[in-house]
Amino acid sequence: MAEFQQPLRCCNVTAVAYGFTALGYPTSVDDVFYVTRLPIATVLDDGMTLAETYDTCVKYIETAGLPLFAKVEHFDKSTMTFDAFVKEIESAVMNENDIHILNFNTKIAHGNQHLEGGHFSLLADYDSTTEELTVADTNPKRYTRFWKCNAKLMYDACVDKDSSSDRSRGMIIIKKLEI
Repeated sequence: MAEFQQPLRCCNVTAVAYGFTALGYPTSVDDVFYVTRLPIATVLDDGMTLAETYDTCVKYIETAGLPLFAKVEHFDKSTMTFDAFVKEIESAVMNENDIHILNFNTKIAHGNQHLEGGHFSLLADYDSTTEELTVADTNPKRYTRFWKCNAKLMYDACVDKDSSSDRSRGMIIIKKLEI
């Protein structure tokens, strides 16, 4: 995976650019802002929700004409159980044609009450024997480039409600289209 370092408070847009790049479509954070005409204040002032980040992702795909498909999974859906999450991430790490962007609460995922709250990063790997997933972080200077997290802890961190939307966090899945 390529190295990405998010600009201040841009983990959402950085994760989208990182995801496109990992799928073979080199994209910078500036590209996402330029192509989608995303107002910088939207990101910097109060951040973006999972739904807003998904909308930006879809707009970039459509405007740039990329052969990709994106879907969003909010973890307040009754079908997104812990078992469904594990099944999804097990499948994801076996498929090089998709990327999963996780939106989670850092306090829960890192078990550290001194951290700020919501964050976006990519799923890099999952080990079913240890039930640990590896996260490719958008802010490696703060959290390290790759770090591990127990799957149940990450699930709980994604179920956490985003105070801006009053919905659970979750994930964005970006897949290459079969051409």
